[in-house]
Amino acid sequence: MAQPLTYPDAVHLLRRAAARGRKEEAQRLADLGREAAVDALLQNPAPAPAYTTAATRNERGQQHREISELWVNHWLTTPTPAAERMVLFWHGHLTSEFRETMGAQGIDFWSQFATFRQLGYGRYGELLQAIARNPVMLLYLNNAQSRKEHPNQNWARELLELYTVGPGHYTEEDILEAARAFTGWTVRLPGGQRPRDASANVAFEYGFNRNWHDPGEKTFLGKRIRTGDEVLEILIAHPKTYEFVGRKLLRFYLSPEPPEPLVQEGARVLRTVGTREFLRWLFTHEAFYRPEYRNSIVKSPLEYMVGLWYSAGVDKVDLEGRAGRGLYQAFAAMGQIPFDPPTVAGWDGGMAWLAESPFLSRLNVLAGFAGRERRLDLNVFMDNASGALALVKPEAQLL
Repeated sequence: MAQPLTYPDAVHLLRRAAARGRKEEAQRLADLGREAAVDALLQNPAPAPAYTTAATRNERGQQHREISELWVNHWLTTPTPAAERMVLFWHGHLTSEFRETMGAQGIDFWSQFATFRQLGYGRYGELLQAIARNPVMLLYLNNAQSRKEHPNQNWARELLELYTVGPGHYTEEDILEAARAFTGWTVRLPGGQRPRDASANVAFEYGFNRNWHDPGEKTFLGKRIRTGDEVLEILIAHPKTYEFVGRKLLRFYLSPEPPEPLVQEGARVLRTVGTREFLRWLFTHEAFYRPEYRNSIVKSPLEYMVGLWYSAGVDKVDLEGRAGRGLYQAFAAMGQIPFDPPTVAGWDGGMAWLAESPFLSRLNVLAGFAGRERRLDLNVFMDNASGALALVKPEAQLL
């Protein structure tokens, strides 16, 4: 027998899964019942528009605004918004910073997001293998320049500390041995083009430089290996990887402090059947709908703005014009610029989003919705909505 889904639970599910929604959409989910509603939300991601630019390879600031605008507008209009919140999760987990990734173009970051979209619902190991060869990641963490004479440890360190098993499950020697294994993993432009001559619409691709690679035997997590692929295989098979990533998924979708039994159960699901099934397991679980988990996660600025714009019927945002640049700067003031987390660990999130200055920036943004009050449908955006004045209530900041 299908599990029912009350309208309040449908609101909670839609807000938490997609960070945007309106009353009629929540009602349609409630009419479907719990399992069918979850399946409807977790459909295969709709493809995002292609990105092209008239900017040169040196005009990266313009490219950054362009891809930020393109992503926000896609999130506002896509029929699969839950996929875009998932992209945001992977963006904050398998992190790359636009400002710090010298040489990478807007097209490279847009292609990385396409990888998050294409593989993000599947098995984590497949996504990790793809990101290990992703040009943005190779440039960001300096592996593109790593040679056997001087292996760069940045990628190997973050792979272990932030992307897989987590602290306490490896040694400094493991980092060094992994770094040796990944020497020679680099990037190139197709057809042997040089960056100074190429269009900004030409993306980097993965390349392997055999002359830079250390082919010698290494010992990684107690096993003898030679290649970066073997490092990845060991980490993909390691149960701590799924406990670490599963806990982060629960913090993103359930609660900042998920209960340990759910962490362990979720890790088994993630390891066995992948991320989409992990989310299906979570969104159909009785615990997900408990009162203590409603309104327990602070919206990031992106989630806040996408949800608010969608509530107001906005389907196109301009980050390029004079007013648009002010809006782009508002994202910075709120503490979250798309494609540009502050550190390799992503955004701190949580109550940090509501510190005095970022919170005041959120409230200042509300002036831009003057004249749209009658069109605001806040039923999904926040609990206990009672018109535009409700936007100053705490619930407006919470998922």
